[in-house]
Amino acid sequence: MALFNYKAIAADGSPQDGSMEANSEARVIEDLNKQGLIPLGVLPASAGSVAAPAKKARSGGLFGGKKVSQPDIMAFTQQLSSMLKAGLPLDRSLGIQLEIIENPPLEKMIGGVQEKVRGGVHFADALDESGQFSRFYVNMVRAGEASGSIDGALEKLVEYMQRAKELRGIVISALIYPAILAFVAVLSVVALLLFVVPQFSEMFADMGAELPALTKVVVAAGAFLENYWWAVLIGFLVFLVVVQYVFTNEKARMWLDHSMLKWPLVGDLVGKVEMARFSRGLGTLLGNGVPLLGSLQIVKNTMGNRIMARSVGEAADSLKQGESLTKTLLDKKVFPAYALHMLRVGEETGRMEELLSDVADIYDDEVKTSVRQMLALMEPLLILIMAMAIMVILFAVLIPMISMGDLVQ
Repeated sequence: MALFNYKAIAADGSPQDGSMEANSEARVIEDLNKQGLIPLGVLPASAGSVAAPAKKARSGGLFGGKKVSQPDIMAFTQQLSSMLKAGLPLDRSLGIQLEIIENPPLEKMIGGVQEKVRGGVHFADALDESGQFSRFYVNMVRAGEASGSIDGALEKLVEYMQRAKELRGIVISALIYPAILAFVAVLSVVALLLFVVPQFSEMFADMGAELPALTKVVVAAGAFLENYWWAVLIGFLVFLVVVQYVFTNEKARMWLDHSMLKWPLVGDLVGKVEMARFSRGLGTLLGNGVPLLGSLQIVKNTMGNRIMARSVGEAADSLKQGESLTKTLLDKKVFPAYALHMLRVGEETGRMEELLSDVADIYDDEVKTSVRQMLALMEPLLILIMAMAIMVILFAVLIPMISMGDLVQ
């Protein structure tokens, strides 16, 4: 049994702080729910208290100028959904959020939204005017308002954001280890060329012996790096500028996204990631009552690959002409065929939302599998490249020394 600190909201909206012994955080949350409390935060006692600090005075404009982080948006959405499900009115729920908030930009944003709502503005419009929420988020809330179920819309948003965060985390985590290996490889080669090779090159020059071609190349590379390191640094900075240009220029980004879809392994992974994002987003919007045409326009803006996003936009235009969504996407040949055939079944049977959720789950699992496969290939490949680069430098140094030893004998 461990001690946990918690912060919760009672049924009347009053904040509750306290401690509880339990086997896990999940058990604390379960016990709080049984007591009729809405848990807002649970932490082990060793991690400190979850109680909010003294309230800060708001300053500046109606909405904060600083961007609110996605984790803060998710926490705000989750807590607001819980309070609305418990029967608290929207204004009171926002007021409680202001009482417990710990982040000044988020506090300013919620305060601005509350003032707008009190002035008669729809909740979705107030969120939109804050400039902190995506079109996807705002339209989900707008559909929830229209159906009288804002708490349900927020609950689906939390699920969507958690899934998106998990998928993004898997991809990022997969890139960390290869990036570290690549950095270590480059650092090792640079260290050998700068500190080891020059010492042997001086010895070879004193001996006046004819050096093998491999040794000449390595010695020249070490001399160039030692004398013109600034040129290498400038070249690296130019490379970074070019990369930034490619990612910010629309035509260059379109070319990159188009070519990435054709790369071995990478293209398959990108297609699966985007298919999972497309299916999850479209299914969530349709399930909350957003029309198909509007959902497509919103989901298009959530996709990272420009080519696939453009295909979704063109499919939406074709839908206006009465054409089939899946047929148009199949003709583009950028989405996985299996997923689109599943969607075609959804179109024909009227079970689009259900099948979109299934497709999203399938491709989430496919992404995990593809990432594991890529890691299984990349890790030994990077280690082999690093070992070969180091071995080339060592052989370049050792070959002339062995030759000189043979001549002495």
